[in-house]
Amino acid sequence: MPRARTTKARAQRIDLNYFKRPIALRRWRFWLCLVLPVVSLVWIGWKLAGRDYRPYSSGQLSSAHAVLTDDCTTCHLPSKAAYREHADEKACFACHDGPAHRANQVAADVPDCGSCHLEHRGRVNLAATPDGNCSRCHADLRTASGPATVVRSISSLQADHPDMAIFREKKKDPGTIRVNHFVHMKSNLLGPKGPVQLDCADCHKQLVAAAKGDWKYGSAQAAPAGGAASMPASLKGDLYAPDPAHALMSMPKFAESCAACHLLQFDARLPDQVPHDKPEVVHAFVVKKLEAYVAAHPEALRETAGAERRIPTQPAPQTGRVLTPSQWVAERTQDAEKLLWGKTCRQCHVLTQAAPSATAAAAPALPKVEPANYTPRWLPKARFDHDAHRGFACASCHPGGRTSKDTADILVPQIATCKACHAPGGSHVESRCFECHAYHDWSKRKEIHPTFVPPALKAVAGQSSAPAGQ
Repeated sequence: MPRARTTKARAQRIDLNYFKRPIALRRWRFWLCLVLPVVSLVWIGWKLAGRDYRPYSSGQLSSAHAVLTDDCTTCHLPSKAAYREHADEKACFACHDGPAHRANQVAADVPDCGSCHLEHRGRVNLAATPDGNCSRCHADLRTASGPATVVRSISSLQADHPDMAIFREKKKDPGTIRVNHFVHMKSNLLGPKGPVQLDCADCHKQLVAAAKGDWKYGSAQAAPAGGAASMPASLKGDLYAPDPAHALMSMPKFAESCAACHLLQFDARLPDQVPHDKPEVVHAFVVKKLEAYVAAHPEALRETAGAERRIPTQPAPQTGRVLTPSQWVAERTQDAEKLLWGKTCRQCHVLTQAAPSATAAAAPALPKVEPANYTPRWLPKARFDHDAHRGFACASCHPGGRTSKDTADILVPQIATCKACHAPGGSHVESRCFECHAYHDWSKRKEIHPTFVPPALKAVAGQSSAPAGQ
């Protein structure tokens, strides 16, 4: 029969005086609760006395502000012996200017620095702001004055970003240089040394690569006398980051991309080619070369019957004549320029024939060459870096480069091409607004006079000013 055990019998086994005897665990717990806070306060006070503010920091600073890690007072202005929760905007403007986004933006929509550039998040890029910072205005854009120059409702790239304005407005390339991409991308084109297959990089290179002069089909002889700048003056400045020489593509130039295949010869008697320059320069070059030729070959002044006509559509020259050097040069110059202005130059350029001058009847009526009118930037409200995409085939983003036959075609990729790679998720690349757009209008940046000296440089200055021997 099992033994009966009551609740009262079990309670009698408990020692009611257990709390009167010391227990090691309870004793250690008491001292830990007493000593640890004291040690923590002493450690914090010691750090404060040594001007080390890391114990008070909410996280690591970004790389741009890492030098301020030990100097919190630079950004967080103290107020009544306590730091404000957010950095004061005045502290930001003390070191660098942040020009406004647009002149007609609503004042109430202007954010403070800390609302977009959040610090103490580690070694992050401060410009990498969430789309919400942009869409809080651009989802329903307001303007203080005047119409908006952009689409009024955009929340993100994938959701409702429209196509580029050049496609929405059905614009055409205003360039005047006649270029047929389809013809130039054919195989077995006649090159300087036989059949060739052109590649995109034979005409289009990044500025830094173009400046090196490594051009497969270039010729120094065809370069204009004044040379050419590697970057248009209108593109210099703070429009591109981080390096315009890598981000931008050079404008194709005849001397670099065309001269080896498109020869500018003007007379069968001479091996020389005219320079790719203004008509006035070309005319002077032709006259000079013909004068030198006739001086070395005076027998050319006597024309005989059966002389070959270089321009089949022109009347046959009189035969059996003996010309003066000036007459011979004038007639040969006229023939050469009919070839140049009528065929060679007109193949690519738009020429406007000028009327002969009434005051100088003897002067040749040289044509006017229309400006090339290149468009170096098709997306003025966005930033694009070709260097970041250099690992991809050009045709993957510019498929029209192999099929376009009209100079007016704009071969910039449409927004669908961008969205294919730039999308949310781990299998895609960055797609937030900051990747292509910037808030600050750096062309309106003001010069400032900063007074901040980094702590590390204070120490260096102190060592350099110390007397010798100390």
